[in-house]
Amino acid sequence: MDGVLTDFTGACERLSEHMMFWYTADKERFWRHITAAGADFWSDMHWLTGGKELHGFLKSSGLHPTILSALPNPERKTALANARKGKIDWLKKELGTPYANNAILCFRPEKALQSGTSKVLIDDNSDNIREWEEAGGTAILHKSTDRTIRCLSKTIELEQKF
Repeated sequence: MDGVLTDFTGACERLSEHMMFWYTADKERFWRHITAAGADFWSDMHWLTGGKELHGFLKSSGLHPTILSALPNPERKTALANARKGKIDWLKKELGTPYANNAILCFRPEKALQSGTSKVLIDDNSDNIREWEEAGGTAILHKSTDRTIRCLSKTIELEQKF
């Protein structure tokens, strides 16, 4: 969801121009700012450029994607609760209640537990891609909407041959 459909980086930068620096240099400060912003940080996140186009492609291809999105680490209890509520609210508002009801929100290391034959992950995190593929699924590293749609088209074409 973040970095594929929603603009996580943009949301961070709206909080403070220093957020992405803090992400690498001072994680505690980074998460304090996100936590202070509440669930609205997540629910008011803008679409990532190309996110609507990608979702439209999935729908027009007859695919029924399930949103799989990572949550903050469990020790960040308030941030975790805010993210869970905010992401569900965003899904209801932007994609509809069925997407929100079927969404899988989990901790990043647990994403690969959803993997398997005929399951495709689109993600911007290379660790998630590697772990998903190791667990038997197909994964596409999202770098741009055009690239992801090309990769998905090839994947769909291959699936239809078998």
